[in-house]
Amino acid sequence: MLGFKQNNEIAYPVEVVTTLQDLMRYEFLVQSGSLLPKHPVYAILAGRHTSKLRGRGLDFEEVRQYVAGDDIRNIDWRVTARTGKTHSKVFNEEKERPTFIVVDQSSFMFFGSQRFVKSVSAAHAAAVSAFYTIKRGDRVGGIVFNEEGYDYIAPKRSKALVQHFLQTVVSRNKVLPLRKTVQANTSLLNTMLQRTQAAVTHDYVITVISDFSMIDEQTRQYLRNMSNHNDVILIHIYDLLDEKLPDGKLILSDGKRQIAWQNSKNRWGAKYPKNFTDMRKTLTEEFDRYRIPMVFFNTTETIEDQVMQSMGRLLRR
Repeated sequence: MLGFKQNNEIAYPVEVVTTLQDLMRYEFLVQSGSLLPKHPVYAILAGRHTSKLRGRGLDFEEVRQYVAGDDIRNIDWRVTARTGKTHSKVFNEEKERPTFIVVDQSSFMFFGSQRFVKSVSAAHAAAVSAFYTIKRGDRVGGIVFNEEGYDYIAPKRSKALVQHFLQTVVSRNKVLPLRKTVQANTSLLNTMLQRTQAAVTHDYVITVISDFSMIDEQTRQYLRNMSNHNDVILIHIYDLLDEKLPDGKLILSDGKRQIAWQNSKNRWGAKYPKNFTDMRKTLTEEFDRYRIPMVFFNTTETIEDQVMQSMGRLLRR
């Protein structure tokens, strides 16, 4: 994570410290349609797409027998042919689905072993979610936070607002290399979720982007509470070293203490990845009970590639 001097400031690669220009490129990827396919599936970064007719402001509800006055364009010919009686599709006016994005830019997120650091991958995921929300015609806002504080951006239907939102991400992101200590973000994340719960009402898409390191029961409670009247999506950013440590002798430290590590010692090499796999499975199953999807994005591949892979898996179901 080496940087170089530029205008008396240290300039870092965009994989380490993001820029507004880096995040704004996602506007083209989303607007061009090259990033997210147009299918009526659960959009992993911006809420449910339950109807192909979303652009008409309608949401499919049911099929019922045709009555005089129904629009013939809404006749369901498949059901009509199967039953021998004319049936119509019934639509409800679609509710607005504003998106509220919670972006973790705390010191725990400043870690990456190969390509991106977690904080940058989180920023990319936030950019995709924000631009996709604007594309579908809904309002977007959120909270961006680190140990020094947070920025609250009230949801609006505005590209200028998205740029402002992403600028706050950049501002919080660029101070991370200056940190001399790393702190667990459990209580910090909980505080931001509490503020989110107070800010949103109902029918929101709440996207929380973090590495969810050491979450506790309070974290779970906030997420469950918000999911009662909103769609909550968890974007879990992880690094390959979270999954598995390389062979050989390693010195691991939390900034205060350190240990000598070897995968071959006491089967540590087998226990370490099992802990990650178990954590991933437990969280996924736990939140699935509350209809809270958890999507895992790594720091090795680009977010856009992983979004397409995730969408592909959904479409194959």
